[in-house]
Amino acid sequence: MQTLTVHVWDLVVAADRYRQSVSAVAGLSPVEASALEFLLHNGPRPPSLVAARTGLSRTSTTALVDRLADAGWVARQPHPTDRRSVLVALTDGGFDVVLCLYLLFAEDIGNALERADPRLQDDPTLRAAVGGLLGAIAASLRRRAGDRLGVETALRGFRTSPSGPDAAGPP
Repeated sequence: MQTLTVHVWDLVVAADRYRQSVSAVAGLSPVEASALEFLLHNGPRPPSLVAARTGLSRTSTTALVDRLADAGWVARQPHPTDRRSVLVALTDGGFDVVLCLYLLFAEDIGNALERADPRLQDDPTLRAAVGGLLGAIAASLRRRAGDRLGVETALRGFRTSPSGPDAAGPP
């Protein structure tokens, strides 16, 4: 378990750096790229679901959608069943930029697979199992990320212990 945890942590750190770097080259922030990716895979969605996916507040999501709309990446559309709501949809330009980012990512995953254990290359069932594990890890991390109180409670003992980061005072 310890080795898996170290490897997943390394993957998360690398993915953060990857998203920052690739997004910046595309002229997007990582949160903007995440919102566009969400729309690519899920189609037009209400701003509340964009907020849930990005972890932003309602106000910050409005500002995000405004920036993306001003840049021509998304457009607001009337909701087909709720006159009080709108949907955020990719424009053709937004679709093109996020598809390009996604295809670059898929290429990088493919390159890693070529260098991986041959069993992963040859066994679609094993690849599906690894994919399922990664999906479960992502869901678990999303749940924890949305549970600020739970994180604060879990870290409370660490933050007040004599050896914790608060022991020496602020950095």
